[in-house]
Formats: sequence, C-alpha cells, structure tokens
Amino acid sequence: MTAGLADLMGVTKSRVSQIERDEVSTVEAIARYVQALGGRIQICAVFGDDLYILRGAGPDAA
Repeated sequence: MTAGLADLMGVTKSRVSQIERDEVSTVEAIARYVQALGGRIQICAVFGDDLYILRGAGPDAA
C-alpha cells in the first residue's frame, strides 16, 4: 500500500512511511496523504460550542 500511496502523492515510499509514523506534521504533507486515500482535510477552529471551518487543505486549496 505504501508504494501505491507514494505514486499517487508523487513522493518516495520513505516519505509516506514518515507520515504514517507521525514524523511529518506539515498540513500540506498530511493533506496529500489523505487525498491519496480519497479524503480531504479541513481545518477548523472551535470556540466553546462554535465551530468555524477555516479552509480545506490540499494541493488545490486556496
């Protein structure tokens, strides 16, 4: 699975392994990993009972 994800992400298998071991914490790297799995990242802020979605994160997010 790691090799396939690496191909989808355009990175090495070693980079995927770093993400999976929680050694990479940039939003962009994690977003690419999640996108390769078919998902997307959303960043939100929580203030008490209020939830604010700040932005989606990924290679095409603005």
